[in-house]
Amino acid sequence: MSPEPAFATLRFPSLRTEQQDEADLRARASGHAAGYAEGLRAANAELDELRARLQAEHDATIRHGQARLDRAIDILGAASAALAARAMPLVSEAQDVLAQNALALAEALLGIELATGDTSARAALTRALSTADAPLVTTIRLSPIDLSVLDDEIIAAAGVPLIADPSLARGDAIAELPIGYLDARITAATARARAAIAETAAAMNPRVLAEALA
Repeated sequence: MSPEPAFATLRFPSLRTEQQDEADLRARASGHAAGYAEGLRAANAELDELRARLQAEHDATIRHGQARLDRAIDILGAASAALAARAMPLVSEAQDVLAQNALALAEALLGIELATGDTSARAALTRALSTADAPLVTTIRLSPIDLSVLDDEIIAAAGVPLIADPSLARGDAIAELPIGYLDARITAATARARAAIAETAAAMNPRVLAEALA
């Protein structure tokens, strides 16, 4: 009977050299460096993408806010214009009413004042002599009632003849000039005042007042 074969481990001698080991080390180092650089580039790319996305979101927020602000300004402008349009007729009407009431009150007070004593006569004479053309006045015509209540001292102080004119009402006076005359009647004075107030009211811009009220 033949004996069983015996097995033994074979060892082969290493064929690597020191130069090969150094080359392997350099290769591994180069691979690590390349991997690190690639990772760094990827991280920078992600960071750039994040920055771009955040900037885009910021810009969109700014545009949205500006659009809302513009819309609010438009709404306020339209509301202000609508209010001014509604207020204009009211302001114009109020101007007319105030002017009319002021004149009516002035005429009423003037009428009460001139109806007492010699006030109307003195007022008429004063108006006739208070103009720039007073030195040229040759004669003053007054209401007979006004002339009758003036005393001699006032008549003498006038410096010109005073003549009764039945066509004149109390408080009226007309100063005669060498050429023409000066109308110092109450009705003429109030008519001039009424015309001046009407002209002033017409020159006023109701829109400006309405915008001021808004």
